[in-house]
Amino acid sequence: TEIYTLSLHDALPICEEDKEKAAVLKREVVALRAKRNDPATPKAERRLLKLQIETKIWMGQRLDPAQFKTYRRRST
Repeated sequence: TEIYTLSLHDALPICEEDKEKAAVLKREVVALRAKRNDPATPKAERRLLKLQIETKIWMGQRLDPAQFKTYRRRST
C-alpha cells in the first residue's frame, strides 16, 4: 500500500467555470488598481480599494492559482 499526500489544490478540480470567474476577478483587480493609483481618488477610498483588491486576489488564487501566481507576495 502506498500513501500519497495531496494538497488542497490537488483535491479540488478546476473547471472551466472557475477559470472564467478567475479571469473576471483578474480584470477587476486591474481596474481597482488603476482607480487606487489615480491621484484624484480620496485616501479613505484608496484604503478600501486595497482591501477589495486583496480579497479578489485571494478568491482568484483559490479558483485558478495559475492566473494569480504573479500576485503572490506582491505588495498592492
